[in-house]
Amino acid sequence: MNFLVNWIDYLISSEKTFIYSTFSLKEYYKVVSKLRSSSIKYRVASNVHLSGNTGVTSNNYGNEYKFYVRKDDKHKALQAIHNK
Repeated sequence: MNFLVNWIDYLISSEKTFIYSTFSLKEYYKVVSKLRSSSIKYRVASNVHLSGNTGVTSNNYGNEYKFYVRKDDKHKALQAIHNK
């Protein structure tokens, strides 16, 4: 599975630049909200492990979410994420 995640990271990073990573689903939603409110387009690569066939993650930790944005939007995205 890590091979697949690394491969996806490689594909995305050729067009985008990495800006943020979290293991918390709660933090994931905070970052998504901040990027959307700043009208910044983003992509997320994750290694979510699903529990059974329900489509629900087993917990909020242990799953990594990596955020990528266009290189031109990097500064704006970092400001949006780190400002309260």
